[in-house]
Amino acid sequence: MSQFNIRNIREISNDPLTKFTNQLAKKLSKFLVGQELDKLENKEDIYSDGQDIDSVVKFHTYSSQTKFDGITQYFPPFEPDGVYNTCWIKGRNLGNTTPDLSTFGNVGTIIGDPLLIDGTPFDYGIHTYGIKSLATRFNRPLSDLENSEYMYIPDATNMQVSGIATGISYFIRFRLKSLAQQASYNRNLFEKIDDNTPSNGVKVCVDSSGRLMVYIKRAGTEYNKQTATSTILVDTVYDVWITYAVSGNVVHVYVNNVDKSLTDPGSPTWHTTLTDHNMDIFRRGTGSDSGYVYGDFYDFELFREKVISAAEVGFHYTNKWTIADIAFGKVMVTNYWATYTEAGVPSTSFTSTSFTSGSFTA
Repeated sequence: MSQFNIRNIREISNDPLTKFTNQLAKKLSKFLVGQELDKLENKEDIYSDGQDIDSVVKFHTYSSQTKFDGITQYFPPFEPDGVYNTCWIKGRNLGNTTPDLSTFGNVGTIIGDPLLIDGTPFDYGIHTYGIKSLATRFNRPLSDLENSEYMYIPDATNMQVSGIATGISYFIRFRLKSLAQQASYNRNLFEKIDDNTPSNGVKVCVDSSGRLMVYIKRAGTEYNKQTATSTILVDTVYDVWITYAVSGNVVHVYVNNVDKSLTDPGSPTWHTTLTDHNMDIFRRGTGSDSGYVYGDFYDFELFREKVISAAEVGFHYTNKWTIADIAFGKVMVTNYWATYTEAGVPSTSFTSTSFTSGSFTA
């Protein structure tokens, strides 16, 4: 990462009045400074007080290359389907927002100053050489914004537990760097409530023993589950699926394609500002300055009115992209391009014996 002072490249507005005012201000300043200099015996430099601007530009040198062999067949994924997959964001952006690949417009807003990092050892299967994946690291120690970095997605009906008839499914890919509680609360992977009571909501966190804890509340009734201890360890990338089916009120928690045995953890403690119905990722919600995650964010997906099956979880774990039955490295990625190509090896049919009159027959 490199930095430079951005005020050196600031440009004056093209507006004629603004330009005239700027030039007039410069001439007036020069005249006034000249008058003051004439009063000095030693003609010392004069420094004026003024408002300054502090900015930073980040440069990342991560690069990847892909070898297209001209033989491998690629297949379109299920997502985005325009119906069930209502949110899909990835940890590969450091702007103010990160896009929603689902096309539903549930854009993520990034708060703080997280870093873009090499996501190794995780591999999306789309790069042959170089960096195989990227992730966003939040709340790194000694940062000026440690324990204040997170992401949120504004409330929308298609993000809510409230009103579902079939069920809802969540996916998150992450790596934790610490399991210790932050401000006396468990590390919060994500949390959202749909109303002020709240009567509908979801909360997923990891306690200090590595237990993954899931709280789902629908129409005033809680369906809460937790895994065994040591399910989540530090410095390990996890694919976690959480599904809830309205029929039978069945909850499943899959961790790296394993359907976990679950017990009841009791009721959750929601964030304190219950008027905030946004989806918060890597912290508790507004009003609760706690539960921040020190770790790496890769992916978040939400499927509303679709209960992802165990088979679909397995397909996704295999190919890293989609719930469709596609092999690793064969998922068609829209708008994907790469800089690396390799000339094909000449066909073995082009030999000296093949260039005979007998070889070119109808």
